[in-house]
Amino acid sequence: MRVSAVLIDIDGVLTVSWQPLPGAVAALRWLRAAGLPLALVTNTTSRPRASIATVLAEAGFPVSAADILTAPAIAAAYLKSQLSGRTVPAAQQRARH
Repeated sequence: MRVSAVLIDIDGVLTVSWQPLPGAVAALRWLRAAGLPLALVTNTTSRPRASIATVLAEAGFPVSAADILTAPAIAAAYLKSQLSGRTVPAAQQRARH
């Protein structure tokens, strides 16, 4: 079986408390050099993807915000794909405020 893409969890696999684990930066650089498409996944909801990417890049990881998948980002993409062109009823919009 040929690997066509890689999903990597951030916390506990690449980092612990946002500090890189030994060999993690080198491993991610190797995957990039191999040309494998990859995405970094996290259940973190307290930081936006850009902030996560900045922290990781500052630690040496070759990543951008586009490489990060968060639960809110995945949910938004799913809803956009399923509800494209539709609007949220006014009662539901008021309930959110």
